[in-house]
Amino acid sequence: MPEVDVRTDIEEIFDKARETAAGEGELVPDMPERYVLIVTPGRMFMFQPCAPPGSMPEQEVISMRGMFSPEASRNVAVIAYNDPLQLIESLHTIPFLGMLLGLAYIGHAVWVFEGHSSALAAGCRDADVLIVDGGMVPYLQPDWVSVAAGVMPKPQIYVHDRATYSLNRVA
Repeated sequence: MPEVDVRTDIEEIFDKARETAAGEGELVPDMPERYVLIVTPGRMFMFQPCAPPGSMPEQEVISMRGMFSPEASRNVAVIAYNDPLQLIESLHTIPFLGMLLGLAYIGHAVWVFEGHSSALAAGCRDADVLIVDGGMVPYLQPDWVSVAAGVMPKPQIYVHDRATYSLNRVA
Protein backbone atom coordinates (compact mmCIF):
# COMPACT_ATOMS: atom_id res chain seq x y z
CA MET A 1 0.00 0.00 0.00
CA PRO A 2 1.53 3.33 -0.98
CA GLU A 3 1.56 6.22 1.47
CA VAL A 4 -1.50 8.35 0.83
CA ASP A 5 -2.65 11.84 1.65
CA VAL A 6 -5.52 11.32 4.09
CA ARG A 7 -8.01 14.02 3.18
CA THR A 8 -11.20 15.25 4.82
CA ASP A 9 -12.67 15.99 1.37
CA ILE A 10 -12.24 12.44 0.06
CA GLU A 11 -15.92 12.10 -0.93
CA GLU A 12 -15.68 15.26 -3.07
CA ILE A 13 -12.47 14.02 -4.68
CA PHE A 14 -14.10 10.78 -5.74
CA ASP A 15 -17.32 12.53 -6.81
CA LYS A 16 -15.14 14.52 -9.22
CA ALA A 17 -13.22 11.37 -10.22
CA ARG A 18 -16.45 9.53 -11.14
CA GLU A 19 -17.71 12.56 -13.07
CA THR A 20 -14.41 12.99 -14.90
CA ALA A 21 -14.06 9.27 -15.68
CA ALA A 22 -17.53 9.42 -17.24
CA GLY A 23 -16.42 12.32 -19.46
CA GLU A 24 -18.55 14.90 -17.67
CA GLY A 25 -17.68 18.15 -15.96
CA GLU A 26 -14.47 20.07 -16.54
CA LEU A 27 -12.13 18.19 -18.83
CA VAL A 28 -8.54 18.98 -19.54
CA PRO A 29 -8.18 20.61 -22.99
CA ASP A 30 -6.90 18.28 -25.71
CA MET A 31 -7.83 15.17 -23.73
CA PRO A 32 -8.82 12.15 -25.78
CA GLU A 33 -12.45 11.14 -25.81
CA ARG A 34 -11.83 8.05 -23.65
CA TYR A 35 -9.29 7.32 -20.93
CA VAL A 36 -8.70 5.55 -17.64
CA LEU A 37 -8.56 7.97 -14.72
CA ILE A 38 -6.00 7.22 -12.02
CA VAL A 39 -6.49 8.85 -8.62
CA THR A 40 -2.97 9.02 -7.19
CA PRO A 41 -2.07 8.58 -3.51
CA GLY A 42 -1.65 12.38 -3.43
CA ARG A 43 -5.25 12.60 -4.71
CA MET A 44 -4.29 14.13 -8.03
CA PHE A 45 -5.72 12.82 -11.32
CA MET A 46 -3.62 11.12 -14.00
CA PHE A 47 -5.14 10.27 -17.36
CA GLN A 48 -4.17 7.22 -19.39
CA PRO A 49 -5.69 7.67 -22.85
CA CYS A 50 -7.30 4.84 -24.77
CA ALA A 51 -6.70 4.07 -28.40
CA PRO A 52 -8.53 6.49 -30.73
CA PRO A 53 -12.13 5.50 -31.55
CA GLY A 54 -12.33 2.85 -34.25
CA SER A 55 -8.66 1.89 -33.99
CA MET A 56 -8.79 -1.21 -31.75
CA PRO A 57 -8.82 -4.60 -33.50
CA GLU A 58 -12.38 -5.92 -33.66
CA GLN A 59 -11.44 -9.17 -31.86
CA GLU A 60 -10.25 -7.17 -28.84
CA VAL A 61 -13.42 -5.07 -28.86
CA ILE A 62 -15.54 -8.23 -28.95
CA SER A 63 -13.56 -9.59 -25.99
CA MET A 64 -14.20 -6.41 -23.98
CA ARG A 65 -17.89 -6.45 -24.85
CA GLY A 66 -18.05 -10.05 -23.67
CA MET A 67 -16.76 -9.04 -20.24
CA PHE A 68 -19.07 -6.11 -19.60
CA SER A 69 -21.57 -5.16 -22.27
CA PRO A 70 -21.40 -1.56 -23.46
CA GLU A 71 -25.20 -1.50 -23.86
CA ALA A 72 -25.31 0.40 -20.57
CA SER A 73 -22.26 2.39 -19.56
CA ARG A 74 -20.95 1.11 -16.23
CA ASN A 75 -18.93 2.72 -13.50
CA VAL A 76 -15.86 0.56 -12.96
CA ALA A 77 -13.78 1.19 -9.84
CA VAL A 78 -10.38 -0.47 -9.73
CA ILE A 79 -8.04 -1.08 -6.82
CA ALA A 80 -4.45 -1.36 -8.00
CA TYR A 81 -1.03 -0.04 -7.08
CA ASN A 82 -0.99 3.54 -8.32
CA ASP A 83 2.26 5.23 -7.30
CA PRO A 84 2.65 7.91 -10.00
CA LEU A 85 6.45 7.65 -10.25
CA GLN A 86 6.27 3.92 -10.82
CA LEU A 87 3.40 4.33 -13.28
CA ILE A 88 5.44 6.82 -15.29
CA GLU A 89 8.36 4.39 -15.27
CA SER A 90 6.23 1.38 -16.25
CA LEU A 91 2.53 1.07 -16.92
CA HIS A 92 2.93 -2.63 -16.04
CA THR A 93 2.58 -1.49 -12.43
CA ILE A 94 -1.11 -2.14 -13.12
CA PRO A 95 -0.81 -5.61 -14.70
CA PHE A 96 -4.23 -5.49 -16.37
CA LEU A 97 -4.17 -1.88 -17.57
CA GLY A 98 -4.76 -3.05 -21.15
CA MET A 99 -8.06 -4.60 -20.07
CA LEU A 100 -9.05 -1.38 -18.27
CA LEU A 101 -8.21 0.69 -21.35
CA GLY A 102 -10.38 -1.67 -23.37
CA LEU A 103 -13.30 -1.22 -20.99
CA ALA A 104 -12.97 2.56 -21.21
CA TYR A 105 -12.61 2.30 -25.00
CA ILE A 106 -16.04 0.62 -25.30
CA GLY A 107 -17.67 3.30 -23.15
CA HIS A 108 -17.35 2.43 -19.48
CA ALA A 109 -16.18 4.98 -16.90
CA VAL A 110 -13.03 3.56 -15.28
CA TRP A 111 -11.14 4.98 -12.31
CA VAL A 112 -8.22 3.46 -10.40
CA PHE A 113 -7.13 4.04 -6.82
CA GLU A 114 -5.09 2.12 -4.25
CA GLY A 115 -7.89 1.06 -1.87
CA HIS A 116 -6.48 2.74 1.25
CA SER A 117 -8.89 2.50 4.20
CA SER A 118 -9.32 6.30 4.21
CA ALA A 119 -10.62 6.17 0.63
CA LEU A 120 -12.13 2.69 0.22
CA ALA A 121 -15.80 3.60 0.60
CA ALA A 122 -15.48 6.86 -1.33
CA GLY A 123 -13.56 5.19 -4.15
CA CYS A 124 -16.10 2.37 -4.53
CA ARG A 125 -19.23 4.48 -4.06
CA ASP A 126 -21.69 4.17 -6.96
CA ALA A 127 -19.47 1.69 -8.84
CA ASP A 128 -21.31 -0.99 -10.76
CA VAL A 129 -18.18 -3.12 -10.91
CA LEU A 130 -15.10 -3.30 -8.68
CA ILE A 131 -11.94 -4.98 -9.98
CA VAL A 132 -9.17 -5.55 -7.45
CA ASP A 133 -5.59 -6.44 -8.32
CA GLY A 134 -4.92 -9.67 -6.41
CA GLY A 135 -1.52 -8.30 -5.48
CA MET A 136 -3.22 -5.54 -3.46
CA VAL A 137 -5.60 -7.77 -1.46
CA PRO A 138 -3.12 -8.40 1.40
CA TYR A 139 -2.82 -4.63 1.91
CA LEU A 140 -6.56 -3.94 2.10
CA GLN A 141 -8.49 -3.70 5.34
CA PRO A 142 -9.94 -7.07 6.46
CA ASP A 143 -13.57 -6.10 5.73
CA TRP A 144 -12.85 -4.54 2.32
CA VAL A 145 -15.48 -6.64 0.53
CA SER A 146 -18.32 -5.59 2.83
CA VAL A 147 -17.21 -1.93 2.83
CA ALA A 148 -17.09 -1.87 -0.96
CA ALA A 149 -20.34 -3.80 -1.43
CA GLY A 150 -22.06 -1.50 1.06
CA VAL A 151 -21.63 1.54 -1.21
CA MET A 152 -22.20 -0.14 -4.58
CA PRO A 153 -25.77 -0.24 -5.98
CA LYS A 154 -25.56 -3.85 -7.26
CA PRO A 155 -22.12 -5.09 -6.27
CA GLN A 156 -20.11 -7.03 -8.81
CA ILE A 157 -16.69 -7.54 -7.26
CA TYR A 158 -13.82 -9.31 -8.99
CA VAL A 159 -10.24 -10.06 -8.03
CA HIS A 160 -7.70 -10.16 -10.85
CA ASP A 161 -5.40 -13.17 -10.55
CA ARG A 162 -1.94 -12.15 -11.79
CA ALA A 163 -0.84 -15.76 -12.37
CA THR A 164 -3.75 -16.72 -14.63
CA TYR A 165 -4.68 -13.24 -15.86
CA SER A 166 -8.30 -13.96 -15.00
CA LEU A 167 -11.07 -12.26 -13.07
CA ASN A 168 -12.58 -14.23 -10.21
CA ARG A 169 -15.90 -13.07 -8.81
CA VAL A 170 -16.03 -12.50 -5.05
CA ALA A 171 -19.17 -13.87 -3.42
